[in-house]
Amino acid sequence: MASQSLLSPWTMNVTGKVSPEPVCNLTSGRLEKVVLPVLYSFIIFVGVPANIMALWMFLKQYRKHGILVYLINLAAADLISCLTLPFRVALLLVGDLWRESSPICATTMIIINSSFYYTVSCSTMFLAFISISRYAMIVKPNSKHLNKFYNTSFAQCACVITWIVTIIPILILNLNYFFREVKLVAGAVCYNIQLQYGKRVSANAFVTVAVIFLLLLVMFAFSYASIALELCTVRKKKLSQRNRVIHIRAQMIIIGAMTGFIVCHLPYHVYQIVAGLHRSHNSSCLWLQQTHHVKLITLCLVSLSSCLDPILYFLLSKSFVKRGSKRERSS
Repeated sequence: MASQSLLSPWTMNVTGKVSPEPVCNLTSGRLEKVVLPVLYSFIIFVGVPANIMALWMFLKQYRKHGILVYLINLAAADLISCLTLPFRVALLLVGDLWRESSPICATTMIIINSSFYYTVSCSTMFLAFISISRYAMIVKPNSKHLNKFYNTSFAQCACVITWIVTIIPILILNLNYFFREVKLVAGAVCYNIQLQYGKRVSANAFVTVAVIFLLLLVMFAFSYASIALELCTVRKKKLSQRNRVIHIRAQMIIIGAMTGFIVCHLPYHVYQIVAGLHRSHNSSCLWLQQTHHVKLITLCLVSLSSCLDPILYFLLSKSFVKRGSKRERSS
């Protein structure tokens, strides 16, 4: 049964000052109470064991190399994302029973926001490193600078720096959002905080991150297209049927990787650009309510990638990863 938050037209910020600015009411329905909790539960039950198995397989590899290092960190980011999804499920199911000003609401929201943006940012960077490594390995094997990306030591340093540097802006933006932008409303429920999208700082940050993602997506498309063309050229020169099968399989993996990444991540970042630009000029209550379900669905798609990635791990471990290991041994 749908539940609706009862909100006062008078808002109160964390300093206790009252402002007559209205806040949007949010009605949670079948999507929030049934569909999304079921989908997130599926992602949790599939994603957690799949990523643990992937980590176990990668960590037991005797000889480490660049792409394997990136895959280990990508699996770790996906695992963290899956482990924090129960908090999102709890918010959907009982968030309209928690007071917006309660400690459990604040804690749940901080965990959800911080873990989501942290793992998505880190995962995107690890995918970028993998993309560059594959491009260097197959298309530009003699490039001195690009070859560093599948060097083990370089990969380890790049991943450590990514984990450390990424957390800083995430924490700053979350602190700014919860302590300066979010307005607590007397009698409001926790789930209503989902409609409080913040002010100009948060809106500009979302747009900036989404634009960076689109630039990385262009880089992915270029590198994978170059790899596919190179594999196609090599395949035509090979007479062995076994080599033809291997290269066809590698091309299918590339297509699958790009398709999964685009389907899961692109809708959310396009939404963030549109929503961020809109919020910078006009955060009308009606527009927020109309697009709220779009945001929820695109968020779920991003989380779904945590399940799809392990499938690619097992495929990659039999093609690109082995090829990278052979290249490193020969160098």
